[in-house]
Amino acid sequence: MWRQFIMFLLIIGALRGAEPVVLVERLPAGGVQPQAMVAADGTVHLVWFSGAPAAGNLLYARRGPTDAAFSSPLRVNSQDGAAVAMGSIRGVQLALGRGDRVHVAWNGSTTAVPKGPDGGAGMLYTRLNDERSAFEPQRQLIQRAGGLDGGGSLAADASGRVWVVWHASAGA
Repeated sequence: MWRQFIMFLLIIGALRGAEPVVLVERLPAGGVQPQAMVAADGTVHLVWFSGAPAAGNLLYARRGPTDAAFSSPLRVNSQDGAAVAMGSIRGVQLALGRGDRVHVAWNGSTTAVPKGPDGGAGMLYTRLNDERSAFEPQRQLIQRAGGLDGGGSLAADASGRVWVVWHASAGA
């Protein structure tokens, strides 16, 4: 029962000069832990996890304000099985930056590369390419710490700055 519940996404958006619109959308089969953002032009950007909880994939789709459906999904992670969804604090993080560029950060799976300095999976990051047709290769953000604990958080601004924060030990 709980699995069916998390497969739904509630999107609340306001159209210019209109009352807010509430839509209930089903994620594609097996999709969990969605993150959504609405750009100033009304485009909805959506990322979610799909696959085995210990080694799955992140998917991205967008829906313009006049589109009838979401776009075909793009895989976010450049290595198959590089994402993990082992608890709600480890979910994918989404931010829109300058020019509504999509930025994504997540906890890597044990098979994800590149590895962190302690040999662990670490915190991974990517962004949508300039053509908005694919995501750049995933990058390992942890350079001097180890033992990633829980999930991180991601923010981006209109000036092109991107911040990713996470909790890890000072070792390694």
